[in-house]
Formats: sequence, structure tokens, C-alpha cells
Amino acid sequence: MLSLVSNVLGLTLLIGLGMLAVVVVLWLLVTRRRTRPGTRRDSQPAPRAAPAPSPAARPAPAASPPASAAEPPTAAAAALPTAIPSAIPSVIPSAIPGSSPAAAGAAAGAAAGNGAGDRPAARAASPAPAPLAAPPGPPRLLLVDDSAVARAKLRRLFEGAGYQADLAGDGLEALVLLGQRHYALMVTDLEMPNLDGLGLITAAQGQPAWRDMPILAITGHDNLQARMHECPGVFGIHKKPWVDDDLLAHVDALVKPLAAELYDIELD
Repeated sequence: MLSLVSNVLGLTLLIGLGMLAVVVVLWLLVTRRRTRPGTRRDSQPAPRAAPAPSPAARPAPAASPPASAAEPPTAAAAALPTAIPSAIPSVIPSAIPGSSPAAAGAAAGAAAGNGAGDRPAARAASPAPAPLAAPPGPPRLLLVDDSAVARAKLRRLFEGAGYQADLAGDGLEALVLLGQRHYALMVTDLEMPNLDGLGLITAAQGQPAWRDMPILAITGHDNLQARMHECPGVFGIHKKPWVDDDLLAHVDALVKPLAAELYDIELD
């Protein structure tokens, strides 16, 4: 009896498994049929995507306005000057510091002629300084030396002899004073900074207003003959330390002949 029941249960189990297998197979077939292309559901054509507009159909972008119209010039830019004047001052003597009279003379000539071709024809060249009239009173001397001690000694010597004296520390200062006053004579050192005595002598002799002014030189150089050849046109050269009586006598000999005529005065 027990074996019969076991056989029935086993048979029932086998039948159930077989039916379950059949159901699974049928479900797989139905699923594949539904997903296979060409079925009624999948055979419907897919909606077409809207074609992209052709370049010709696209609206052209609006042209941007030119920079000149979109951005007006600022007030600062409009206020900028349109031209820069190129005026050249003509009140400074045309002399450049140099160590030799040849160099200073060449620089003076170049400065006088520079720019003559590119200036307007209506603009006349700067005239040379006119000779200054001799003022009344004792003759005035220009004493040039870079040493404050030497300037003080020269001033004491000549003012004690009845002269008036102006002092300059180098050649550039002397050129400025020459353009402001009339001088009966100039005494200058040869070794100075900025513009030395050689350059000063060359610049002074190159101007008609100062060309006839006597010039004496003083120097600490031992070879006076060599220094005389370097500065032609001077009326004499004295070695430092100079002899007061000799230097004063030399100045008197150059100035006194014209003192009565030009200054209406008689020096002792």
C-alpha cells in the first residue's frame, strides 16, 4: 500500500514538472515573437525626425555695429593735443662741454646749423647775441675758476685795484654771464668741470659780440708754451700760483687804453 502511494506521488511530480516545462517553453516563444522585428507592433514605421534646417534657411545673424559707431571717443581722448610744438630755445649759447677747442668749436658749429633744413622758411634763424653797451663806472671783469679759493683771491686783487668783478665756477656759468653783461676782460682757468677753459675760450671767440674781448688764461700746468698753443687767441697765460703784480699789470695794460674812451674813467 505504501509503495503504491509513493509511485502515485512520483508520477504526479513528474507530470507537474513536465507541465511546468511546457508552460515555460510557450512563454519564451510568445516573448520572442513579440520582440521579433516585423511583427504588427514593431512593423509600424518610427516617426521621422524633423529635418535640420539648411544653412540657407537659417536667419543670418545681425551685423554688429562698427566700433566707431558703437563706442564714441571718450572726452580724454578727444582732448589730447594733435601736435606737439618743437620749439627750440635760442637763449642758451651754442657751446657744449668739451675737452679740446676743436671739439667745442665743432659742437658750436653743428648746433648753429642743426635743423636749418627742416624748419619752416618763415621762421628765421636765431640771431647771434648783439654786443652789450659798456655801463658807466669802473670796467667789469669776468673771473672764471672752479676753485672757490682762487675766485676769492682774484676778486680781492682786482676789486682792490678799482675794477668790478663777476665770478663763475665753470665755462657754462661764464657763458650765461657773458650773455647778460658787457665785460672789459675775462680771466679763466683752463682746467674746470662741465665746460673747461679751452671750450669756453673757443665759444667766446666764436661769437661776434665777445670776439674782441681780451682773454687771459691761468693754469696749474707746468708747460706754459704747450698750453699757449692749445688756446690761440688769448692775450697771455699765467701759471698758478700767479704773481699778483704781474697779473694785475697785464690786465691794466689790456684794459686801461680803452678805459677812458669806453668807461669815461681813468684807472690808477
